[in-house]
Amino acid sequence: MPKAAKTLSDVHIRRLTHGTSKDGKPITKRHRVGGVSGLLLNCKPSGAKSWILRVVVGAKRTEHGLGGYPEVSLKRARELAAEKRALIAQGVDPVALAKTKKAKLIADQSQHITFEEYSKRFVTKQAKEYKTTEQVRRLKHQLAEYVHPHIGHLYVKDIKREHIVQFLTPIWEEKNHTAQRALRSVKRILQQAIAEGRRTDANPAEWKGDLELSFPKGSKVAPVEHHTYIDWRKLPDFMKKLAGWKSVQTASEPISKCFEFMVLTVSRPSAARLAEWDEIDLDAAVWTIPANGPKRKVKEEWEIPLTKEAITLLKSLPSFAARTGRLFNRLDGTAIPENTLPKLPRKLGFDCAAHGFRSTFRTWGQDQQRFSEEALEMCMTHKVGNSVRSAYARSALLDERRKVLDEYNRWAISGKQDNKVIPMTKQRGGV
Repeated sequence: MPKAAKTLSDVHIRRLTHGTSKDGKPITKRHRVGGVSGLLLNCKPSGAKSWILRVVVGAKRTEHGLGGYPEVSLKRARELAAEKRALIAQGVDPVALAKTKKAKLIADQSQHITFEEYSKRFVTKQAKEYKTTEQVRRLKHQLAEYVHPHIGHLYVKDIKREHIVQFLTPIWEEKNHTAQRALRSVKRILQQAIAEGRRTDANPAEWKGDLELSFPKGSKVAPVEHHTYIDWRKLPDFMKKLAGWKSVQTASEPISKCFEFMVLTVSRPSAARLAEWDEIDLDAAVWTIPANGPKRKVKEEWEIPLTKEAITLLKSLPSFAARTGRLFNRLDGTAIPENTLPKLPRKLGFDCAAHGFRSTFRTWGQDQQRFSEEALEMCMTHKVGNSVRSAYARSALLDERRKVLDEYNRWAISGKQDNKVIPMTKQRGGV
């Protein structure tokens, strides 16, 4: 049997120091201190001292750190060593046990995160998916103003149905659209927490079959409000005022040209505002909006016919000479701000929204009763039918859509229209 180590006292421990090699250089030395088999004091040349327990676990000799000296006293080191030896005698690996406890601690800590802290991750993720910075700003405001004051301080794992009801109640009827958006965001945040194991309960922000039992339908307290638009008969008057609009506060021509292009192509404000020259084919008289382009709201590449009025407008632009970059820029070369086009109609004395001019086109088309429903919908970049039918419509109806836009542009600019066109009121059959 190995010789038992002499049991050292505190006085002896304080005197222990590093060793010296045969050539006189200081080296680390381990001293047996007794009291518990395998307990050593590791002394380094730097003066640092620490406790080590050398012991066999299973069939493997291992070393376990017990802390530094004098932070861990001799008495405490012997207690820790004895505890580890007792665990090993019971068939428990102290290292594996420590790792298990650490993993549990980390898991517990991951669940102790407040909703406000956790929602920041959701905002960061959404910022990469949203098409505009305005959407990110609205999301942050929505959470900060209506959600965080009620549940922001709560741990994600502890949020219950009553907490969701608490933040919804003040705004559900007064600001229903905002309330619905906030609820969708909260639901997604909590669903993300469930997926990441940060909460084990079901999602308390579920509307169907749950929260809907506590609130009236959104459609009853806040009917859908459509974009305001002008009667198509007033469109020529609007276009004349648009062409003559001058502003002393801003360079009006790029803005008015952009708005005119939007009307002539029946495009969305964001699509016209951010249109690029490499999307324009003047020879084919087609504007091709790329799929999933920034702020364009089209998931598939989309072709829009360009009328002679639209092409004339494009050729009048300062950027036509170079034909690179955006079609429409402010005088300093930057993009027209997102909130500029929506403000323009009211500056001209018309109470309507920029996006509403698409409705103006649609009502014009319906009242004419001489264009197919498919062609009118496709002119508005609306998908028709399934993917096969839509692919057919984009190509096969391009010529028909060009005729529709030719007629619409003629009316918009001159107030004249061709009443000799043969009516096409019936929708086409399947392919």
